[in-house]
Amino acid sequence: MSDLLAIVRNLNRLAAVQRTGLLDTPPEEPFDRFTRLATRMFKTPTALVSIVDGDRQFFKSAIGLPEPWQTKRETPLSHSFCKYAVALQEPLVIADARKDPTYHDNPAVRDL
Repeated sequence: MSDLLAIVRNLNRLAAVQRTGLLDTPPEEPFDRFTRLATRMFKTPTALVSIVDGDRQFFKSAIGLPEPWQTKRETPLSHSFCKYAVALQEPLVIADARKDPTYHDNPAVRDL
């Protein structure tokens, strides 16, 4: 886990995230259109556009999250699956996190 956090909290990566100018910005229709399309294409109730910084994941767009997460538009890094994709530097596909030995203990499985 410390290696994973070291990659997620890499200063060059965090500077690039800041340069996007997307953190803590209001919802925007092009991003919301994308998440709506994803829910239709993949037949899933939830879709997110996530931006992972050093301590949390911010949802530039979020469809289908329970409260309070939908309103907050972020979760702590502890709840993030995206941090693994950042660390692996490749797409992350998890068929069912509840059954996956690597991810089943993630607090998002319980809380979201």
